[in-house]
Amino acid sequence: MNGYSETDIPISLLVVEPSLNEAETYISTLRNAGLVIHPTFAADEETLLDLVDGGQPELILLSLPETSDKLASTTRLFRAAYQDAPYILLYKDPETDPEILLQAMRDGARDVVSSGDPDHLQLVIRRESEDRRVRQELALTRQKLKEAEARCNTLIDSSQDAIAYIHEGMHMQANPAYLQMFGFVDMGELEGLPILDMVSPKDHKRIKSFLRTLGDEHSELSIACQNSAGETFDAKLEFSPATYDGEPCTQLVIRNEAQSKELEQTIELLSNQDSQTGLSNRQYFMAKMEQTLAARRETGGSCSLFYIVIDGFREIRAEIGITASDQLLKELARILATHIDQEELLSRFGDHTFTILSDKQNPVDAETMAERLRQLVEAYVYQQTNVTCCIGVTLLDQEISGSQDFINRAYHAYEAARNSGGNRYSLYDAGEMQASYGEDNTGDEARINELIQHALENDRFRLVYQPIVSLQGDSREHYAVLTRLLDNNNEEILPDYFIRHAKQGEQMAKVDRWVINRAIQELAEQRKEGKKVNFFINISSAGLEDDGMLLWICDCLRKHKAKGPWITFQIHERDLRNHIQSAKKLIEGLKKIKCQLAIDQFGASPKAETLLKHLEVDFVKFDFELMQELASRQDQQDQLNELNALARQHNIKTIAMGVEDANSLAILWTVGVNYIQGYFLQEPSESISYEFSSA
Repeated sequence: MNGYSETDIPISLLVVEPSLNEAETYISTLRNAGLVIHPTFAADEETLLDLVDGGQPELILLSLPETSDKLASTTRLFRAAYQDAPYILLYKDPETDPEILLQAMRDGARDVVSSGDPDHLQLVIRRESEDRRVRQELALTRQKLKEAEARCNTLIDSSQDAIAYIHEGMHMQANPAYLQMFGFVDMGELEGLPILDMVSPKDHKRIKSFLRTLGDEHSELSIACQNSAGETFDAKLEFSPATYDGEPCTQLVIRNEAQSKELEQTIELLSNQDSQTGLSNRQYFMAKMEQTLAARRETGGSCSLFYIVIDGFREIRAEIGITASDQLLKELARILATHIDQEELLSRFGDHTFTILSDKQNPVDAETMAERLRQLVEAYVYQQTNVTCCIGVTLLDQEISGSQDFINRAYHAYEAARNSGGNRYSLYDAGEMQASYGEDNTGDEARINELIQHALENDRFRLVYQPIVSLQGDSREHYAVLTRLLDNNNEEILPDYFIRHAKQGEQMAKVDRWVINRAIQELAEQRKEGKKVNFFINISSAGLEDDGMLLWICDCLRKHKAKGPWITFQIHERDLRNHIQSAKKLIEGLKKIKCQLAIDQFGASPKAETLLKHLEVDFVKFDFELMQELASRQDQQDQLNELNALARQHNIKTIAMGVEDANSLAILWTVGVNYIQGYFLQEPSESISYEFSSA
């Protein structure tokens, strides 16, 4: 409330009083009571006329004129000018005729107060101010209700569910889906018909009995319905108390059970499918691969994994455009799908990455298949554009700990093929391709801290960027800044692995500083080129406890001539809770230099609202777990909806991370999530070139 409490909301007060001294006395009396008064004075009707164009007062104090005629003319004047402003009559003479005061209240005065009774005046002004506030809120609430009802009616009309409103067993209103379900052309045919006409005669007794016991709770009944042609179908009827045009009634929602089952099957299919290519999506592929690996461990069998990446795809997309490049991927997906065995699982794993899980169990068969797939891609020409790929191949063995390890090996094999010039395949070789740590390439993971220190001293980290795109029409170019550690073979070590060791070795604050400095440098260069990009940069728990972190950030901004509003620092929810005092201090400092703040992995812990109440943040990024199987899990949709509503109550924008398929987008948009980030948009890249305008 702009810094005011409920008891000191400013009151715009017009005082109609011939004596300025008397008017000032009234104002002093009110201000001494702690009321915040913004006064305007009018000594007579002429002055009052001059004030008409100066704004609407919230309350009028009128000093009782000498005659009844004067009182009548003055009240007519300001009532005409200020129709909504209540007025209070002040009388000075204790012997004033009570009938005059009563008549003033009959004519519209909110109260009459003796000018010699300051306590009474204070109470009346406070009461009238509060009353006006309540009336304004009521008017606003009514307007919002009217708008909400209009939106609700629009949604009902466009709903795929059949919805009707029933009063005393008769139809009042129904949406187009309801009319279509029962074979009616318009509402005129249905209006006044009893609900019994929509139910098969064999179920009349059931529906009558059910309606007699219908209360104020939500109720459901599965029953046989009948359309206007006499055809019957099984449906579930859902009854809820409602109002329509201000009249109490019952809302009836009918779900065709046959259609619902078909819809459930469709949703399940879509949740497992990439909408663009029709292949299995990354989420489904990983789940199936985990099942396959578990089965192979029991039987002792093997299998193979193929990691296929289109060479130079970003250059291809820049050359032929987004629409054509999407069609290219669709065609490649079709080619790959028609040249693998039926039992092999093909997925679109990333933007231009495909994976295949195969029963091939020996290197010869796996390499033969990889070469055949490579040749298929090489033979494909799209719009005079030659297409090639690199393929990483790995076989399952006893040393593979799980599906992520399996994928990592295939990825390392792909990296080896790419680094060898592209348009080739490579079979994973542990001796040559596994990540190495330390200067002697021994592969001793205990020495990764030595590698981290080497990277800090020799710029052996690499920054990659992933776009954060608005679902609400905001065209600002946001990127999340992610970090990769380079091993001695120039292969990337993902943060999930090296950050754990950096924390154990107390190196994380130094890593934070390196990332912040390099990210701000890159941001400043992008801005110099005219790009309006903004970066989301991580700060770890060690960074929160680093007393010099704020000064370091200020120095980096000054050195690279960057500005605070270009940057959003994101901090993990768990770290905020564990280091709340340090976090508050750092956030207060960052706010002073106009940086923005985001809570990362929001919703992972209970009592999410606690942090929003105590920390001034601009964004929350939802926990990755909420995106897993979102399209098929109502409980996660409900939790996401609740968290998103909570953030909006605090005027905080929301970001859904880990978005990997189109099926989640409709849910996220319906919930009202502001932004999305994930492989569905683009995998992390060294290039800052996402086409936000086409998103």
